[in-house]
Amino acid sequence: MNNRLISFDLMRCVAIFIILFHHLPGYLYDNYNIAFIERDIYLLYHFYELNRYLGLGLFTFLTGYLLNRKKERFKNPESAFKFLKKKIIRIFPLYYLALIAFIYIYQIFSPLTIAIHVVGLQLLFASPTFQPIITLWFIGLIFIYYCLFIAINYQNLSKFYRILIIILFPLVIGILRIGFKITDFRLILYYGVFMFGIFCAEVNFFEQQLWRKISFLIPILFILVFFLNFKVETEYGLTNINLGLSYLLINLLELFFILFLYQIIQLIPINPFSRKLIELISYCSYCMFLFHRPLWFVIQNFLLQTLKIHNFYLMTTLLVILGIPILVVCSYYLQHFYDKSVMKLGDRFN
Repeated sequence: MNNRLISFDLMRCVAIFIILFHHLPGYLYDNYNIAFIERDIYLLYHFYELNRYLGLGLFTFLTGYLLNRKKERFKNPESAFKFLKKKIIRIFPLYYLALIAFIYIYQIFSPLTIAIHVVGLQLLFASPTFQPIITLWFIGLIFIYYCLFIAINYQNLSKFYRILIIILFPLVIGILRIGFKITDFRLILYYGVFMFGIFCAEVNFFEQQLWRKISFLIPILFILVFFLNFKVETEYGLTNINLGLSYLLINLLELFFILFLYQIIQLIPINPFSRKLIELISYCSYCMFLFHRPLWFVIQNFLLQTLKIHNFYLMTTLLVILGIPILVVCSYYLQHFYDKSVMKLGDRFN
């Protein structure tokens, strides 16, 4: 079990660094436009477009897996509420701190927009006139998935109704979006890997004979699916083709990336120093996700306005060698302080 947990910690580290480097280009210099990459490094631009799904898909899979690792079942509304309250205390106060930073950075003054984000329902209320805040939309997705996890693991619910909920959720979201122009399709886009994470934990998939039998196929399938997605992205753009086909391709990409990454991680020797580093980054990865944009915003403004640096390569170097270590250190101490104070206080009232 310990080896499996360090494997998932390492997967979380990979996920957060994919996200960091995906968002980095937006802070390289003033008025940065990704067309710079498209013009000069065409293929890299399309790889950049694909990797947005890899990092978030990996995070979503890990959320589902770790939620169900203990195979928790809810006997009554009180146990379900207790579970949800614990998750809310875990994610929302730090999320609110990040929300304040994003409101300042992006000058968000709409009380309705702020209120919807405060309750974590930004994806349910998304519409052509209301778009969730970048990055923070993912917290709304995870919150809804927490509620869904409770629903499908409510002990008094029959197997038929569990399956019905699992099937109906994406259908209802799709109908609301297509028919009424509300909700956000990203609730469906990452739904498959979330459910796959729950499934893997439920049946101990990575310890099953089936996994051993098919594992040799995973690298081949991942390469094929990756190049298929890459071809479609370069020729048409994944978001410009038929919606059903687009979601199928992206979900297959996320699925085989997760399986392929798990295979690779099993081959990596992990010494005591590596283990500590992996555990540290995994521990503070939530804060790194929440605060990397605000931190890079501060560093970018300092480099541009105070030091008057506009060189693309120098900006990149400084944002990486200064920004990432600062982010890790600040995130660790913020998470540590939060766990020792707020989480400890919350435990007293449970």
